[in-house]
Amino acid sequence: MSKEENYINRCIELAKKGAGMVSPNPLAGCVLVKGNKIIGEGYHKKSGGPHAEINAIRNAERSGYSTEGADLYINLEPCCHYGKTPPCTEAIISKKIRKVIIGISDPNPLVNGRGIRELKKAGIEVTTGIKEEECRELNRFFIKHIIEKRPYITLKIAQSLDGFIALENFKSKWITNSKSRELVYLLRAEYDAVLIGRNTALRDNPLLTSHKKGRNPKRIIIDRKNDLPKSLNIFKNTKDTIIITSKLSNEYDKGSQLILKDKKRYLIRDILSELYRRNISSILVEGGASIFSQFAESNLFDEIYFFIAPIILGEGIAPFRDYKTNEIKDRFGLKAAELRNSDNDIMIRYRRNK
Repeated sequence: MSKEENYINRCIELAKKGAGMVSPNPLAGCVLVKGNKIIGEGYHKKSGGPHAEINAIRNAERSGYSTEGADLYINLEPCCHYGKTPPCTEAIISKKIRKVIIGISDPNPLVNGRGIRELKKAGIEVTTGIKEEECRELNRFFIKHIIEKRPYITLKIAQSLDGFIALENFKSKWITNSKSRELVYLLRAEYDAVLIGRNTALRDNPLLTSHKKGRNPKRIIIDRKNDLPKSLNIFKNTKDTIIITSKLSNEYDKGSQLILKDKKRYLIRDILSELYRRNISSILVEGGASIFSQFAESNLFDEIYFFIAPIILGEGIAPFRDYKTNEIKDRFGLKAAELRNSDNDIMIRYRRNK
């Protein structure tokens, strides 16, 4: 592995510390190197706060180092526009950085190569395309949000070994073990929102929180009737709850209700378009079967987490029981991206084939 790859790997490690905190901004980590020594590090900690480059520069200067002549490593192209913070390119130029090494360019139309051009125009040497695949994986939520103008969608399915998410009588709230549930709590903290249907809200009465494992996501409930009991756990903090409905209710805060036209069945694409407008860039979909099937029918999901328990139910509810395909050739192509033993449960993460 080259020196550049090692430092970009470190940028990725740093960037991950901001997971769940910076949306809709990208995850970014930065390393400053001078004389083959790291003199400063930083990452983007929260939306609206200083970017990774600024934090790395401040870290170096607090430690008594001059950034003049240093090399700056960053997993994503530095910004060059005024937003909630000034352009990072201006700071890099003013601090007399010698060289900038970048993982990938920023697909945001406000940047998209302009940052690189500004640095080069100022006489700074720029190298790009280091650990590109890893850098794209890191910011897959952000990239999907920018390019396709919709949230990144992950389905989370807990099921038995023979493929059921619940018994027909629904007397099966927990199929997987406590270790798997801990992993789900951590997973929730990385996403902007968790989405469920009306039936799941009624039957399971979930909290949909990270259980103090990190930031709590927003909670989205698809409820056409808009008459779920206010005593449910999902309404304990209504400012973080969004109800997708066709009927306005005076029982809930108007701002938390996303009104769609009254249709026999909501179109997932319409829902995602509205949530995109609310700056939600990633959603963890947790069921139930009708909701999973609608996302499959709409061809609007990006990855699936299967948590598989070593139990056999014999019969029950399949996660995609309402999804139909006429031929094998029409099936979804999935690629295993991660496999983990979870205290005798198995966790498999699948990504959509490109």
